[in-house]
Amino acid sequence: MIFAVPGHGKDAIKAFSAFLSAHGGDPDNVVEVVCDMSQAFLSGVAENLPKAEVTVDWFHIVQTFTKRLDEVRKKERREQEHPKSLRWALLKSLENENLTPKQLVALQELVADQSATSDAWVIKEKLRWIQKASTPRAARWRITNYLKVMKAAVAEKPLLKPMGKALATLERHADAVVRRWLSGLTNARLEGMNGLFQAARSRARGYRNEANFIAMIYLIGSPVGRLFDQAKST
Repeated sequence: MIFAVPGHGKDAIKAFSAFLSAHGGDPDNVVEVVCDMSQAFLSGVAENLPKAEVTVDWFHIVQTFTKRLDEVRKKERREQEHPKSLRWALLKSLENENLTPKQLVALQELVADQSATSDAWVIKEKLRWIQKASTPRAARWRITNYLKVMKAAVAEKPLLKPMGKALATLERHADAVVRRWLSGLTNARLEGMNGLFQAARSRARGYRNEANFIAMIYLIGSPVGRLFDQAKST
């Protein structure tokens, strides 16, 4: 962890660019950025890290579809009863080894009833087909065909409108998504570290100000533990 700042938009990228320059770095030397689909963040990258190629992390694509799926579930639940344990089961696939027996039954019932929530879950699950592409060209082909088929499915049911928004997001950022097959980069490690940061915040019941929290982020994200171990061994 080399830099943290409040916010997550254009100003955050501008501050990072200034930080690099102030410490002898050159923003033009940043050639890869991995991020979500925040337009403010992407604009900040374009303006302040002009040589960087952008990879939209696959995690954020799945997260977007999962959020829209939950919107469909909530809307449909007002009109018809859903299987118990469905809410958390929707986060998983039928092949997931962590499915509880109740969640497995809920998914099986969902698939059988052919509801809008069932269709939305299938749309989300079919993202795995794209993820398994072996080359950038194959990924692009799969995205194109996936969008064609799923757009047609969404058009048939008004309740699937939220999934249409998710599909539009994927289509809009398709180039940056395909970039994943070229850069090989993800936010997985940082997402894992973020869990540690948030756990520290919870243990402290919050921090009096952002500066204290950022100081804790630097401490957790630094190699200080390894440095202590090295010092003990010498």
